[in-house]
Amino acid sequence: MESTLYIGTYTHGDSKGIYRAVLRDGTPRIAGCTEAVNPSYLAIHGDRLYAVRETEGGGVASYRVAPGGEPALVGERPVAGDAPCHLCVAGNLLCVSNYGSGTLSVFELDGEGEPAPLPRVIAHRGRGPHAERQRAPHVHQALPTPDGSFLAVCDLGIDAVCFYPLNAQMDAQGIREPAQSVPMPGGAGPRHAAFGPHGCWYVLCELSCQVLAYRGYGDDAKLIQRCDALRDGDPESIGAAVRLSPDGRLLLASIRGANTLALWDVSPEGALSGARWADARGDGPRDAAFTPDGTHVLCACERDDRVTVFALRDAALEFVGAVAVPMPTCVCFAP
Repeated sequence: MESTLYIGTYTHGDSKGIYRAVLRDGTPRIAGCTEAVNPSYLAIHGDRLYAVRETEGGGVASYRVAPGGEPALVGERPVAGDAPCHLCVAGNLLCVSNYGSGTLSVFELDGEGEPAPLPRVIAHRGRGPHAERQRAPHVHQALPTPDGSFLAVCDLGIDAVCFYPLNAQMDAQGIREPAQSVPMPGGAGPRHAAFGPHGCWYVLCELSCQVLAYRGYGDDAKLIQRCDALRDGDPESIGAAVRLSPDGRLLLASIRGANTLALWDVSPEGALSGARWADARGDGPRDAAFTPDGTHVLCACERDDRVTVFALRDAALEFVGAVAVPMPTCVCFAP
């Protein structure tokens, strides 16, 4: 089977921007590159590829993509925030998480998928107990819940996942404030979340290197499980990405420092079990993602300038190869 993917990068080294790759039978090949500045996170919606520009006074760019072709730049917008590090599409909204300024920028999309010239900006307030990393809010990710009722925003700086109610129209005023805030343990540093069936969701905490499992959204959320993402004897480490497999039966996390990929089984009720780990085969595994068919996992090893590839065999990760990419940060598969 063949898959097309796009690889986001940091460009303060040898990278030129967004790399297009083809994965065929577990073997990756770089097929092209589109120049961009620090496109550290990507998202695809329809025929549009969106990329952040992770800089002070950052931005977001939209590209038109066609099967087998290079992304064609359509437009760029300022995000009115610093260091955007994640983006997602929720209905007709493009939501950009700005780590540096601790804000969320929300753009209304027109009928062609182009963001409005200026965003609505939502600012968080507060801090956490970690002296270095939690002096201020640091919005790290936003995702719509599967039922479309909330936009869930992970804020590493204030130890909370904030659930903003969404209205049915999903227009520019569709995100209602204030949020229903779900507090995390002090100093945990929630970075990314993944949403599964039955109202269950999973938060990878960067600072505590734990996965927290919840059931219910917003004010109804209940912590049901807490799992260490480190093995005994692993060095001091920080969490990076968390993803559910396409069939919802596996949860994957990438861990920097230990340079591992952690994998759990997910029960039909959403409980995690059977933790196991694999060497990421590279330094600084920043992002990791399942292929759309769920047969492989790709891992962006930022500090080793490579994307590693693993086959899923008997629900375990088996290393099968790698491809050179300078400072990779994000793996985004075309639908």
